Amino acid sequence: MKKKISEESTRLEAILAPHRSIALDALTDIMIEALDELAGYLNTDEFIDSDGWEFDRGVCGFRQEQLEKVFLSGGGERLLHWVAGMKEQERLLLLMAFLNWDRLRMNDFRARYPNSFLKWTSADDESLLEMYSSGNSWRTLSDHFGRNVNAIKLRLQHLGIDLGAEAGRPRFARRAD
Repeated sequence: MKKKISEESTRLEAILAPHRSIALDALTDIMIEALDELAGYLNTDEFIDSDGWEFDRGVCGFRQEQLEKVFLSGGGERLLHWVAGMKEQERLLLLMAFLNWDRLRMNDFRARYPNSFLKWTSADDESLLEMYSSGNSWRTLSDHFGRNVNAIKLRLQHLGIDLGAEAGRPRFARRAD
């Protein structure tokens, strides 16, 4: 099956590519509209005081340089030309900032693993050590603690458990028949 899928990969990519392009164009149009509104807001008298205004850090997923260019564009055609003149990679980075990609990814990760990035309690540590020594699978440990398998492994190593070769492979891996 793997061979068949890899052989078809080029054909499948050819089917998906135009749809991705259409979606990317639509998202870019939405982003430009939102950035135009942002540029208008940034250039209002309410926002800029008499001493001028300076970006000192990023805001809402945008880097300082990106916000400055939106501000300096003033919106409209200048904003459109700025975005159109970007290299594809720069435009994708701007789009990712617009979508606040890091936050979307974090929310997705937290939806799958609700305890991600939360501090481990001593009760969690005790339970983890007990469950690990009882031979529970990585999946069981992951589901029980609401954390991904790598977080479980890192915590066990932090607690002094030497996982050895087990650190790089799934526990109780399926046997080839």
